Formats: sequence, structure tokens, C-alpha cells
Amino acid sequence: MDGIAAFLTQNIVYVYFFYGLAFFSLGLVVLLESGRASEFRFVRALTPLALFGFLHGAHEWFEMFHIFAAHVGGQTTGLAAEIFRLVLLSASFTCLLTFGIRLLPDAEAHPRASYGRVAAMVGVWLATVLIVYLRRRPTREELIVAADVLARYVLGITGALLAAWSLLRERHDFHLRGMSSYGRALLWAALAFLVYGTVGQLFGRPSIVAPSHVINTALFVRLFGFPVQILRGAAAVAITIMLGSALRAFEAESRLRLARANKARIEAQAAALEAQSRRTQEVEALNARLHETARELTALVEMSRTLSATIELNRVIHYALYQVAHSFERACCAALFLKQANGVPELAQVYFHPQIVQPETPPPFEALARRAIESGQAVGMDMAAQTLTIEELNADGRVVIGKPTARYHALAVPLLLQDAPRGSLVVMVGQDGKPFTGQDLNLLAAFARQITTSIENARLYQVVQERETRLAELFRQLVSVQEGERQRIARELHDETGQKLTALAMGLAALEVNLDGGELASARQLARHLREMSDQAIVELRRIMSDLRPALLDDLGLTPALRSLVQEFTMHHPEIKISFTVDRQAPRLASQYETVLFRVAQEALNNIARHAHATQVTIRLEHQAGRVRLEVGDNGIGFDPKMPPRHPSGSGLGLAGMQERVALIGGLWQVQSAPGQGTRITVELPIPAELHHESNTHSAG
Repeated sequence: MDGIAAFLTQNIVYVYFFYGLAFFSLGLVVLLESGRASEFRFVRALTPLALFGFLHGAHEWFEMFHIFAAHVGGQTTGLAAEIFRLVLLSASFTCLLTFGIRLLPDAEAHPRASYGRVAAMVGVWLATVLIVYLRRRPTREELIVAADVLARYVLGITGALLAAWSLLRERHDFHLRGMSSYGRALLWAALAFLVYGTVGQLFGRPSIVAPSHVINTALFVRLFGFPVQILRGAAAVAITIMLGSALRAFEAESRLRLARANKARIEAQAAALEAQSRRTQEVEALNARLHETARELTALVEMSRTLSATIELNRVIHYALYQVAHSFERACCAALFLKQANGVPELAQVYFHPQIVQPETPPPFEALARRAIESGQAVGMDMAAQTLTIEELNADGRVVIGKPTARYHALAVPLLLQDAPRGSLVVMVGQDGKPFTGQDLNLLAAFARQITTSIENARLYQVVQERETRLAELFRQLVSVQEGERQRIARELHDETGQKLTALAMGLAALEVNLDGGELASARQLARHLREMSDQAIVELRRIMSDLRPALLDDLGLTPALRSLVQEFTMHHPEIKISFTVDRQAPRLASQYETVLFRVAQEALNNIARHAHATQVTIRLEHQAGRVRLEVGDNGIGFDPKMPPRHPSGSGLGLAGMQERVALIGGLWQVQSAPGQGTRITVELPIPAELHHESNTHSAG
């Protein structure tokens, strides 16, 4: 056994050659397979493994050349060569470590973390080398050998263990894809990495680093009778062979994808033939329906022309029913129902065809209309059997349930606006006519869509006209209020501030006379009186300016302005108990929002003081996500909201003005009141996020 060990030791150059060749072959095999397109996560981590094979093979060949040079020429290894060999060794182990880390479960989700882990391990190796240097103060040769051993311990063993564990985890992916045989090759490769890392790198050069001074290459030769490089080379050969077998799974995967593509192509061809056959049948059916479609289009165009002739609601309904009754040759009458607020359909109009014999029994218009509105679907009725059939309509308004050849004596379709039923259109056949068909039901549904749009446009036109009339009245009131407010301000300035300023001027003249005459006591008393008079004038001016636009609203915001308004109201009306609550401190809002809320509260308090005869008032301001809500309530005499009170004093716009202010910025307005039960005014404003102010910079409202 000692002879074999001596022989192998003497010919260690050949061992290093085959050792490096095995790792170079590993790098070449892995590099050739890493460029394949594959669904395996394994393929995206092969590049570092290929680099490991090339670098580690280069390291072994570099060491082989130095041993060969020492045996043949007696040359010794220089310091630069040893440092270069150490760099090759540590770089190869770093690539192996990168391979193992990139196959960790969270590597794809956090790629930067993978590089951070590799850098951390390299940092640990460098830190241990530095610690050895600081504690042992070795020579340069001893430090290089220690760094070599530490690289094997920290980087090599860790990288081999991670690679083995990662390969074992990848076996599960191979099994899921039905490639268990290739998974077994990964198992043997993982075992070879395990032997290479735990045994092959544990027995390194003898050095000053524990436990290499005991567990080293010399001990391995004594224990097993051959150099540890042979074990490393055998492990490298096993890794290369097993990984080469496992990587053939990519070729099998490519063949499987090709087979699937061929199968998909054949299926696509069969589907194309089937689709062509269906298209041929559809073309034949379409040709059969061309005549019916042309009739429907003509009727729809005529209906559109008829509805566009007017915007007045009653005329729209009359023209629509006329066109419906005359579009069906067998129709004797048509009726239109509109859904009321309580859900009950109310007959708007009915048209009887003058040339068609009418039925003897009264048409069941209301029953059909109610069923159509409640179900939201078309309803057909067989007059002879007195049975109703509900037909479902698709998004295009055509029948999708029920036989296309079904025959009806009466049809009803809902008038849908944004999927909500607003009414019903009913048409009925005469006594001598043929029943309606499914195609007639489709045409009636198309009529219903056109009529719904026209009726909604007519309603909106009425609303616009009513709103214009209301705006004109509000404008007239606004002008009247502005003039009244100007008169009030002029009167107050004349009666209060003007008189005080006149008296102030006269007092200043008297003060001048007293000073010229040397009457200092009289002058001092007169100056005190003039100062009090000027303070009163300033107070009057501030009150007038506050009534016009409170400075607190611009400087501090809505909540302080409302508190000031409440305090002023309490001072002028101590007989009324008022409470003001805010749910939380809210950020500043845009100026127009704060102005509207303040003016609503101000006008509400003015109305309470003048007309409500209340003893208690509550004001609540709530801020929630995306909206602000203001409530003003009292326990006064109340009123009928349908007949809002008019303010004979003309001091404000009243309820109509408040409602208009809120509507102009898209808010919601509600008044709850009844005679003898008090009044509650609620305003809710949606606040877009971009209108919130983060500072106190506001423009004047």
C-alpha cells in the first residue's frame, strides 16, 4: 500500500492533469447545455457552474505545471504565481457558491440578495484570512497556504454543500415533468458534490489554520493510501458524467415541445377546417336572413328619422307608437308605459291602428308591461292559450332563449337605461292577423332601445329648460341681494362709521384749539375720548369686513371660521343654545369648498334667527375619506320642504341659493323638515384628492 502511495505521489502530475481535465470537461458540457431554451429553473443557473469548471480546471493545470517545473528544472514557485493560483482557486469556489445560491427558493424573486450572499461569503473568507494574519503574524508563504485552506473551508465546502442541496431540490421539478431518470442522475451528481466538498476540500495543505495542521493531505495518504487529488478527480469525473446525463433532459424537453407543437398544428388545421365549414353554414344562414335584416334596418332608420323630428316628450312618445304600429303589418295597437317611483307602470300613451280590426277583449297592456318591467326581459303572450313566455335578450337586444319560430299575439319589451328598467313598450296583433315571430320580437327590442334614448333626451331637455328658468330666477335674486347688501353696507358706513369719523374730525379740531390755548387737562380728556371713538370705528369696520368675508376662513380654515361664526351667533342670540362639533382635525380644503360650507352654515343660522323660533341648534362637521359632511339642525317651527319659505327681508338667497351653491361644485343637498318638527339641512361634498390643501395658502373664495 505504501508503494502504491509513493508511486502515485511521484506521478502526481498526471493526477493533476486528469483532475483538471475532468473539471474543464464539466465546464464545457455545462456551457454547451446552458444556451438551450428550457422551462427548467435549473438552466438559468448553469453559467456560474460552467465558470467553476473552467476556473477550477485551470487552477489544477496551473498547479500541475509548477509541480512539473519543480521536478524537471528544480524551479520553485514564486510569490506572484502562488497569489495567482490562490485567486484562481477562490474565484472557482465563488462561482460554485453562486451556482448553489442562485438555485435557492427565493433567488429568482430577489436576484440582488443572491449577489449579496455571495459577496458576504467572500467577505467572510477575507475576514478569516485577516484574523489569521493579525493573530499569528505568519510569513508570506504561510499566509498564502492559510488563505488556500480557508478558501476551501469557507468557499469550497459551503459551495459544494449548496450545490448538492440545490441539485436534490431540482429533482422534484424533474419528477413533476415525468423525467425521473434524469432526476436520478442529479441525485448521483449531488452525492459527488457532497463527497468533493466535505472530504475532498477538508483534507487540504498542512497550515497554521486548525484543523489543517492535523487533517491534511498527508493524513489522507496515511489513512487511504493514495493522494486526495485522486478522490477529487474521481468526484469531478462523477459530477461531469452525472450532470451530462441530467442535462440531456433539455434535449428530451425540446423533443417533447416539438411533438406538442406538431400536435397543436394538426389540431389547428382540424379546427380551421371545422371553422371553414361553420362559416359556410353561417353564410348560407346569413343569406337567408338578408331580406329580414333589410326590413329591420329600413324600419329602424325610419324610426330614427321619426324620433329626431321633435324633442318634446309627448310628441316623441306619439311618433314612436305610430311608427311601431305601422312597422308591423299585423299590429293593431301599440302602447308605452313608464315606470313610476313606486315601481308601478303607468300608461303614457296608446295608439290604435285605424286600418286593423281591433280585438274584442281589452288588450292586457298593463299585465304585459308589469311582467316586462319586473323581469327586465321581453315577454310574449299567446292570446288563445292566455300564457306568458319570458324571453331573455343578449347585449345586442336579440332573443337568446326561446324558439325563434315561437308565435305570439302580443309582445312587450322593457325600456332599459343602464340595465335599469324605466318602462315598457307593448304591441299587439289584430284579430285577423298572424301571430308575431321571434324576428318581430328582435325588431321590437331594437325599437325599445331607440325610444328609450329619445325619451331620456326629452326628459333631460325638460330638466335643462327648468334649470335655466330656475337659474334666471336665482340670478335675479342674486342681483337683488347684491344691491340690498350694498345698501346695507352703505347705510352702516354712513350711520355708524361715518358719524364716528365726522365726530373724530371735529374732536381733533377741538383738541387743536385746547392745545393752542394751553388747556392740557381738557386736551388729555378729549384725546382719550377720541381714542375710544376711533376704537369703536375700527370695531365697526372689522364687523362689516367680517360679514363680507371672514378673515379666519382664509387664514386658518373652515373649522376656526365656523367656531367664530357660532360665537358671534351666541353673542347676538343668547336665548338660543347652540352646539358645534367636529369629528376630527381635518386638512385644509380648496377655497371654493370651504366657502360653500361656510356660507351654507351662515345662511342657515340667519334663517334660524329670523324665522325658526328655535331654542336649540346643532352644527356637526364630519370629515371622511374623500368627502366632507355638514349638518345644521334646529328644534324650531319647521316648514313644508315642497313649499320653501320666502324671506321678505331679501337678506339672502335662502334655501334655493344654498342648494345652487352646493350643486355648482357637485355636492349633495338635503332638507328634512315638517311643520312643528324642526329643520335639518345636510350638505355632503365629494373632495377629490388633488383638491386637499397641505398648506394654508388659499385663494380668496
